[in-house]
Amino acid sequence: MQTLLLMLLAVVAGFVVPIQSILNGRLGNLLENPFLAGLVSFLGGTVTLCLVLLVTTPGIPQVPTDGKSFPWYLFTGGMFGAVFVTCVLTLVPRIGATNVLAGAVVGQFIMALIVDHFGILGVPHNNASLMRVAGCLLLITGMLLINRG
Repeated sequence: MQTLLLMLLAVVAGFVVPIQSILNGRLGNLLENPFLAGLVSFLGGTVTLCLVLLVTTPGIPQVPTDGKSFPWYLFTGGMFGAVFVTCVLTLVPRIGATNVLAGAVVGQFIMALIVDHFGILGVPHNNASLMRVAGCLLLITGMLLINRG
């Protein structure tokens, strides 16, 4: 039951992606610069996260300095977010939110399948079973149908 509720939360989180994509696409058109639009979008996200952090964290948050080292690649998530946001805000005005997000979902599932199968970046190993591969193929088919629609 808990897994089902968490998956429902993931679906709800997915509801915001088309809205974010449309808003960022319109912002990119108005600013006539996808990189500036991406920066403005990330600035809005940064302000939001700062406010949430201040409200939910007692005292001043500290980065651990107890000698733990962090792998360098853990700090690259924002870079990948910037690539995603910039691509989406550039593509939505050209091919529409549905086509962009269909392609993005297919890309996410294919990469997730690869990451799970090989246990990349510390993710628990989960074989790319025939059913999972078939699911990805159905997603690709869905993307193609959406594109033709």
